[in-house]
Amino acid sequence: MLKLSVKFFLFIFYCITSNTSIAETKNILVTSANPLASNAGMNILLNGGNAIDAAIALQLVLNLVEPQSSGVGGGGFLLYYDNKKKNIVFYDGRETAPSKIVRRDFLDKKGEPLPFFDNAIGGLAVGVPGLISMLELAHKEYGTMEWKNLFEPAINLSLKGFPISSRLHNQIKKDNYLYLIPKASKYFYTDLRNPKNEGFFLKNKEFAKTLKIISIKGSQGFYQGNLAKEIISTVQQSTIRQGVMNLKDLEK
Repeated sequence: MLKLSVKFFLFIFYCITSNTSIAETKNILVTSANPLASNAGMNILLNGGNAIDAAIALQLVLNLVEPQSSGVGGGGFLLYYDNKKKNIVFYDGRETAPSKIVRRDFLDKKGEPLPFFDNAIGGLAVGVPGLISMLELAHKEYGTMEWKNLFEPAINLSLKGFPISSRLHNQIKKDNYLYLIPKASKYFYTDLRNPKNEGFFLKNKEFAKTLKIISIKGSQGFYQGNLAKEIISTVQQSTIRQGVMNLKDLEK
């Protein structure tokens, strides 16, 4: 599901004693906005992965369990401490504006900014997502596990299902616009404007298919090909303020 805005906050701390592995010391702390995501990151570390590997697996699960804040359809920032070189690396994967965006799209007839929700809802508000390219770059430079293996926790959870948290339920309940988007309405609501209850098990086979493509083809599977065409079609044919993002925006 394409995101209108994304926040990616992740902290992974780990300590390793001299010449021993993470799994041996088990001196690890992984924390995120949801325990299912934290557990995914922890399991990656315990199975030989490093902090970058854990961050990727964790973020993909967050996309599933807290879609209001995290996801492949948006952007993010990643801060990584390289213990060998003793330096900090910062990755900026924030969304960028589509090439065809113009200032007047967000102004009223008097040239004043439109109210926030008039601007923030719909296809025109969608930025070119940067999260996947950022995670791929970080993985190529610092990851240790195979890229495709980092997608397995989120894929499995998408197919098996997860309970709607109280936080997600409350976010859906107070949202005044989400039900207007057909696929979102079907996924999050029992009927018009009645959100599925806390604890309800959500399954997302479509998201599992998306992750499978990216796990095999890398970022190209997201920014090019059929998946990219579906993203652009969704944005440009939005039922609310049709967007202008195009395939070239994704390819770049």
